[in-house]
Amino acid sequence: MRVSKKIAAIIAAAAMGVLFVSCSENKTESSNDKLAVETENQAPETVPKTTAATEPLTPEEQARMDMIGRSFVSMGNTHRIEEKLTKAMRGEKITVAYIGGSITEGIGGDKENCYAKLSYNYIAEHYGTGDNVEYVNAGVSGTPSVLGNLRVQKDVLDYEPDIVFVEFAVNDGMEQIYKESYESLLRTILQQENEPAVMLLFTVTSTGHTCQPHMSELGEYYGLPMISVPDAIQPEIEAGRMTWADYSDDEAHPNMEGHKLVAEFIGNWFRQNEFRNMVEPDYSVPVLPKFGAPYENAFLAVGDYDNSNENIQIGDTGSFSQEARRIADFTKGAWVYKGEGTEPLKMKVRGNSLFLVCKRNNSETMGSFEVWIDGQKANTINTNQKDGWGEPYAFQVIKWSSVRDMEVEIVPTEDSAGKTIEIFGIACSQVDSISF
Repeated sequence: MRVSKKIAAIIAAAAMGVLFVSCSENKTESSNDKLAVETENQAPETVPKTTAATEPLTPEEQARMDMIGRSFVSMGNTHRIEEKLTKAMRGEKITVAYIGGSITEGIGGDKENCYAKLSYNYIAEHYGTGDNVEYVNAGVSGTPSVLGNLRVQKDVLDYEPDIVFVEFAVNDGMEQIYKESYESLLRTILQQENEPAVMLLFTVTSTGHTCQPHMSELGEYYGLPMISVPDAIQPEIEAGRMTWADYSDDEAHPNMEGHKLVAEFIGNWFRQNEFRNMVEPDYSVPVLPKFGAPYENAFLAVGDYDNSNENIQIGDTGSFSQEARRIADFTKGAWVYKGEGTEPLKMKVRGNSLFLVCKRNNSETMGSFEVWIDGQKANTINTNQKDGWGEPYAFQVIKWSSVRDMEVEIVPTEDSAGKTIEIFGIACSQVDSISF
């Protein structure tokens, strides 16, 4: 991976207060004391050669400080995160989790040098007391918050996380389903019994696509910490102090130096929090959603499902069979159609919505199927799509205004003979929208 000399030089000249360092000091000392100890422990090449008291910052140093400062969008209500960090400093176990798309998964970097792992390392070293801070990376390439919300229970919440970073700003769209799925995801995490802290990270593509505008509205509404990549780097690019290639080698994913930069943006938020001297009031989740959250606490049945939950009951599998298949983090198999017959996969579902998580691809080998609910055709889904590349995709079949019982049949179309259909998950939610 190419390393930009311009960005490398800026990083080497990092200004005070925003550096990532390994901290061995007592975790209960004051923020000012911690900063002093950290500065002493820094490698010589990363310590600023001058301070504002003796010599002005160079233009490059000042530009970097300004860029990192712009990444800070909102402190939010820090009551929960202070509780979790204090817990870690007492030596108790905490878990830091990340959910998002390919940027969170680490594309453009690697498992050890992606923004998620780097920022986790900072939290563990700065607030942990050894090995008491654990790491969960639930990033899945090519997936938006629609699927993120459906899989958050099994991929994140089953680990009882204390701090959860959410990153879907480049994978989501502007349509209502994305706004509702993202808000459902936030509310589901925030309303867990162990009261995790949620932090929002906004990213951007080379064409400027980002869902930060409506996501930041939700962050403000829910009082959440927010960090922005576009706010930080776009002015630098416009001013000619850096190029998109300094941050990314493609249209969206940070390269190695880009991942380091994003991790420093996160570190800056924590540093800013340390310098505050105030006690936040208790945090409470707003009773009503802002845009709508019809998919809260979604239930996802995956390919080895055994009818253990009454929300989804699988009946006759017809021309489908349960087989060992793997895609992304879906490792429990799938309901597979191999191109023979048109007998339906039958199930009973109770919910206000129905989603099917299928493998989709830009290939004539991918089949299609009809979904019938209570004897009426509700939808036709084609898993051969031009923008597919073999990823899991959450197709919404239906959305009701209230919870209801559904008799569902999934019927391969006649033109799917000789083709393949792979259903990795069946999901529903049980929010009664009428109550809003």
